[in-house]
This record gives sequence, C-alpha cells and structure tokens, in this order.
Amino acid sequence: MLIVDLLGRGPVLTQEELAAALSDAGEPVTQATVSRDLAAVGAVRTRDGYRLAGGGAAGEGEREAEELGGVVRRHVMSAAAAHAMVVVRTAPGHAQMVASAFDRWPPDGVAGSVAGDDTIFLATQSPAGARALAERLRASMRGGVA
Repeated sequence: MLIVDLLGRGPVLTQEELAAALSDAGEPVTQATVSRDLAAVGAVRTRDGYRLAGGGAAGEGEREAEELGGVVRRHVMSAAAAHAMVVVRTAPGHAQMVASAFDRWPPDGVAGSVAGDDTIFLATQSPAGARALAERLRASMRGGVA
C-alpha cells in the first residue's frame, strides 16, 4: 500500500502533506481519505508527524489484534464463510485499505487476501478455519478483537 511505503520512509508532518505526496505518486486523495487510511494502517501521530507504529514491544500481538479489530469495526459490513475462504464486504472503496490491514496483521489461519473495491477474499486452510474466522470477524464487528 502506497501510504505504508511513504510512512516507511519517515514521518510525515501533516495529513495535507501526505495527501500531496500521494497525489504526486499518482493517487489523488482527500484529507478525509488520508485520515481513514492512517487509522487503517495503524499510523500514530507524534510530535515529529505521522509514522507507522513501532514494533517489537511486549504485547505486540495483542496490540496488532486490537488494531485489526478497530479496522474491522469501522469498515467491515459483513463476513461470511465460503468453503475455505471468507468473503468480507466493505463500503465501496474500502476493501484495499482493509485488506492491507489483514495483510499487515493477519488473523490466525489466514493464508492471504485478494481485494476488489468493496469485497475481500481471505484464504484459509480449511472450511472449518473459514467458519471460525468469519465468526471472529463478526464478533469483532460487534466490538470484540479479530
């Protein structure tokens, strides 16, 4: 995801600066979209600007699960098992951002994701794994952790 690449290079002072950098890279966006995307990728605001959250601290797995849970609560509309896959529906235009969060913080049992405009396919190891993941995602939509 381009926003992750830009933030990976170092902090960005403002959302407007990030929007300009995305536009320069051929992805024109609004400030509202930048704000949503920053939350989705787990960026944090520091006195030096926005940056990707640092890794390696104790409790990292728990924090990652909470971050993914927040993305699911805000952007996922439904999750349904379909054989060894989970079909995740989002609002139009949100699937790429949500899939990026799944790729960054993959729930247990997820082998990978494919995203369109408003639909994500999450590949799992088995139909039972897909059913369990779909239930975890639905619980997360209600306020739990993915």
